[in-house]
Amino acid sequence: MSADDVSVIVPFLNGATHLPDLLDSLVSQDYGSPWEVVAVDNGSTDGSQDVVRRYQGRLDLTQVNAFERRTASFARNVGVQRARGGRLIFIDADDAVGPHYLSAMSAALGRSPLVTSRVDSAHLNPAWVRDVHGPPWQETGVGVFFGFLPAAGSNIGVQRQLFEQLGGFPEEFNASADLAFSWNAQLRGGAQIQFVPDALYYYRYRHSYAALLRQSANWGRDTVRLYKRFRPEGMPGRRFEATARDWLRALKVLLPGLGPADRASAIVASGYCLGRLDGSVRYRVPFL
Repeated sequence: MSADDVSVIVPFLNGATHLPDLLDSLVSQDYGSPWEVVAVDNGSTDGSQDVVRRYQGRLDLTQVNAFERRTASFARNVGVQRARGGRLIFIDADDAVGPHYLSAMSAALGRSPLVTSRVDSAHLNPAWVRDVHGPPWQETGVGVFFGFLPAAGSNIGVQRQLFEQLGGFPEEFNASADLAFSWNAQLRGGAQIQFVPDALYYYRYRHSYAALLRQSANWGRDTVRLYKRFRPEGMPGRRFEATARDWLRALKVLLPGLGPADRASAIVASGYCLGRLDGSVRYRVPFL
């Protein structure tokens, strides 16, 4: 493979339930140039490796292990070490992509060192889960996060040269590694993010109360880490009004008689608040 060829990096950890959706969507790609899939097991115990092996005859697919650290950032970096292409595309194991995704993303990487696609957060999620997370994001462009800089909030495509210049994904981050990478690319690599509307990425939220709580707490905790790292670069702190509004929303979880959507919304708010509180103590910087 050459610098113009595509390597798709897929980290997975106990992803047996949803990996077939992603791998089927990769089988259906209309991309005609050379490309490969590097599937990186981050310590699965649920038969995910067997799922991946079933696709080795249908895709140019290599499976590697990344057991030393259980973070997607570490797994992605291990995957790049085994990848052969110069155009690197990162997809999460519980998501899926449209059939023109690789064609559009590869073409964009021929013009720009850092790209991201249009995101559909409706297709893989029931209505009550979509409503919990508010308006759809990254449907028409790249959003600014936390009042700081634009960031690819999900899938990322990057030229290998820029990836290596940045030292890969920062492994101290997990839930927000894509944001940290996007910001590093702009601040240290001088790269702007190109939005690719013709590439469609299907994003899957968590579909249970417990999973929503864990995910939002992880996001909240990692947000504090982002603030500690990027505060010297200009990332602003949180206003008291925003903190108070979030805690009031979180406290609704104690009310009886809430419907599924309202209960889930309060659980997500609780996760963010508790995660930011934990992160503020853990990283010794207030970001509540």
